[in-house]
Amino acid sequence: MSHKSREKLLDLLSKYQKYFLGLAIFLSLSAVSITYSEGEIQLTFRNYPALILLLVAISIVFALLYIMVDKQRIKTLSDQITERSIDINDEFKELLLALTPEQRKVYDLIISGKSNKEIMSDLFIEQSTLKSHINQIYRKLNIKNRKELKSKDAKLMC
Repeated sequence: MSHKSREKLLDLLSKYQKYFLGLAIFLSLSAVSITYSEGEIQLTFRNYPALILLLVAISIVFALLYIMVDKQRIKTLSDQITERSIDINDEFKELLLALTPEQRKVYDLIISGKSNKEIMSDLFIEQSTLKSHINQIYRKLNIKNRKELKSKDAKLMC
């Protein structure tokens, strides 16, 4: 089966997926349906064991189709998330290149978990200079705070 015809088939199956599970349940319940008469409970299709097996087999096929389509949907969504994540990481890497060497040092120290006081001490800079660097880093990277900075950096490392 060619890739295009496989995609068309999956699209068609996706369109009707919501019915597969219902059909599977209905057919399974029909196969084991019971009747009550004269104080006795009996299978409705007790005289037709082949029909019972056929109904169960068809219900299994519908359940498997439902699972297959669901699995394909999950894979497609996962691939889209991965592609988007790669795009975001590439964009973030480009933004990191826009940092000056001093801003990059501050960025690296923030990522390593240092406090402002520790950064000022390590780089021998004043608080106003540090705050200016931090504000420029946030502006260039389109972020609002350290938590977001660390989150983006963590995603970059994945």
